[in-house]
Amino acid sequence: MVPEPAADEPLGWLRARLAADPAYSWQSMLDARRLHERRERQERNDRDPTPAQQRRTAEADEVLADWEQATGHVLRPERREVFLARTVVHDLAAVTSEVRRAAARRLWQAGTRLLLDDWLLECVCPGAVGLTPAWNRIAERDPDTLLVLRELLAAAVGEIVKERDREVLSRRLGLYDQSAHTLEKIAEAFGISRERVRQLQTRAIRSMRRTTGGPASRKVHAVLAELSCVDRVPPGAEPPTAERLLDLADALLPSMAPRQAVPLLARLAGADRVRAENLAAEAATVRMLRHDAARRETARQVRVDRAARRWEALSADVNWFGKAEPAPAREELDVLREKGGRGVFGMWHCPKLGREVAYESDTELRVIQLLSFAPQVAYYQEQPLAISYWFAGRQRTYYPDLLMATVDGQCILIEVKPVYEMAMAVNVAKYRAVEAFCRNRGWGLIATDGNRTLSLLENRSVDPRVDTALTAALETHGELTWPQVRAALGDLEVDSLTMSALILKRSWSWSIRPYRLRMREPAAPHAPLEPDGPGSRSVLLDSLPDVAATSAASIAIPSPDEIEAMRTPAGGWTRDQLSAWGIPWPPPDPHTNMWSTPPSPAR
Repeated sequence: MVPEPAADEPLGWLRARLAADPAYSWQSMLDARRLHERRERQERNDRDPTPAQQRRTAEADEVLADWEQATGHVLRPERREVFLARTVVHDLAAVTSEVRRAAARRLWQAGTRLLLDDWLLECVCPGAVGLTPAWNRIAERDPDTLLVLRELLAAAVGEIVKERDREVLSRRLGLYDQSAHTLEKIAEAFGISRERVRQLQTRAIRSMRRTTGGPASRKVHAVLAELSCVDRVPPGAEPPTAERLLDLADALLPSMAPRQAVPLLARLAGADRVRAENLAAEAATVRMLRHDAARRETARQVRVDRAARRWEALSADVNWFGKAEPAPAREELDVLREKGGRGVFGMWHCPKLGREVAYESDTELRVIQLLSFAPQVAYYQEQPLAISYWFAGRQRTYYPDLLMATVDGQCILIEVKPVYEMAMAVNVAKYRAVEAFCRNRGWGLIATDGNRTLSLLENRSVDPRVDTALTAALETHGELTWPQVRAALGDLEVDSLTMSALILKRSWSWSIRPYRLRMREPAAPHAPLEPDGPGSRSVLLDSLPDVAATSAASIAIPSPDEIEAMRTPAGGWTRDQLSAWGIPWPPPDPHTNMWSTPPSPAR
């Protein structure tokens, strides 16, 4: 790049040149030098041209003609000389005219310019010039992007000058329809040592990373450096470099082991040997974590499929009442019962709700996990309601186990009990209260243990001899203990489910701890009134005597304190019901013996 007159003192000439013009164009000096050399060759060829020289000149002129035809421009004579002096023109001349002209048309139509290096790259690997190194295309496994990248990598390997280096790297990468070879296998094929193969591979990669290499090599280096973020990590770039290299290895070198492909791609992207090995170690850790996550996801998907099938079977036994109403919004639901108190068995983190859910038994946990993984379930809430019911002569409060909303907006209350306990008198009273509650709202109701439902008992057949024996014993004794039940059955065998089915069928009253079987539950000393309307959240049994038809003298009127104590979070007696009993409300203040200020309208 130093002109001939200054060849004796090149350093002095360079200093003077840079002092006069810091933005000195070295490319123009290089073009002038090439033009000078071409003129000298042209003069020699004109004096005595050989057939090979004549052929090369004709091919270069053909490339120029293709360029002028594609762009519609005609170069001046001096620019023609510079154009024909470029080395890349001779590389373009080696490409078939059909491929060369088609590449020229594509580039000119895409960007209205036709650079020689881009032209050659488009001839070698169509689509490589317009390849955008966007990571989202690699992450999404865009087939067009992967095809161009793989072809570009093969073209870059094909630009390696030394045949042995090119063959070694091709075998290592698994190019030309062959699987990737290990260093040992290549060493055996070439009859050299493994270390020598590694040296040849390093030399081949170094030649691809040189800026003076072919256009495909330069493009591969730039694209891999941009995609992997080896040299520069932009702010907020995700995923990290090691994970990017792992994905690139899987996309570009599928037949090569990741522990070998990652460091090789890192070297091609510009990393030195130490950094490439460190990135390979990080990628190995990422790969192991991915495998663990994939196993967990597979197990989760299996669990989701199993939960979907199980809920599909259970939903066939859901009882629906009247016109269905939508489920309450998720943000309106909360746990009414104190979860830190008695009965809490444990806590389980629900991935669907994103919080801890309390459960009171393993059976309830099984149902909670079913709802958490079943895709038909949008959300659920444990113990969201408080419902009043009457049992054993007094009013009680029951908190239904679960409220579930389906993906289509329907609402289902779920009573969780072991199947054999569903026939217990207290559970039957709870179920009737919840059934009346759901009937007023058009909600669904199901009693289940997660695998079986109440319909199992309702549809279970019972041996008539068992029915006859127990009915006769109850008519005789009125109440049976467990030894009396076994004595009444004699040699007849009956399991717990069959016994529960018989109890439901005959409407007997059954309790345990201690075991008691009666013909029916004794009548309550007095019964509550029905709620005034469907808006009341307190549900009472409709089979109790009508208070309005009973004289006031025959009703045991509770005191105001007792009435207040019987109130539940879901509501209680209304003012109209208290007024019908002749009870003043609100109660007097115990400190002043005066009636307190009436509260806001009826509760």
